[in-house]
Amino acid sequence: MKQTDAEIRHAGRVVGVSGSQIKVQILTQTACSGCQAKAVCGASDGKTRIIPVRRPDDGSIAVGDEVNVIIRQGQGFKAVLIAYLIPLFILLVLLLTLPMFFENELVTGLGALGFVALYYLVLAQFRDKLNSGFIFTVEKIK
Repeated sequence: MKQTDAEIRHAGRVVGVSGSQIKVQILTQTACSGCQAKAVCGASDGKTRIIPVRRPDDGSIAVGDEVNVIIRQGQGFKAVLIAYLIPLFILLVLLLTLPMFFENELVTGLGALGFVALYYLVLAQFRDKLNSGFIFTVEKIK
């Protein structure tokens, strides 16, 4: 398998089925302790997550089925970039440049945090558009 075709898989259970999507509850995995991406992965924090996934056309998946939720590795890296690296970059750039304009460190710190908060508010406004860029697929565990 080529590096660009690498996939990230998490086992889960189908908890809901609607017309065009299914809801999968991701199960906590003990293998997360050995995973290299555990620091940035939301599945390793011990909480259960409900992931909406586009329903396969064949209709073979029902509530209670064990499935693997699959996302391409490149999409995972894109999510890390959007959620963690860009806000970190914004924070660092502002913490280094705002002191040139304001002498008060409190104003500099609050200004930098305010811009990061604004970034997350903008992300929240475009949540649906962002979610459409991440494509999860499922495969039934036999």
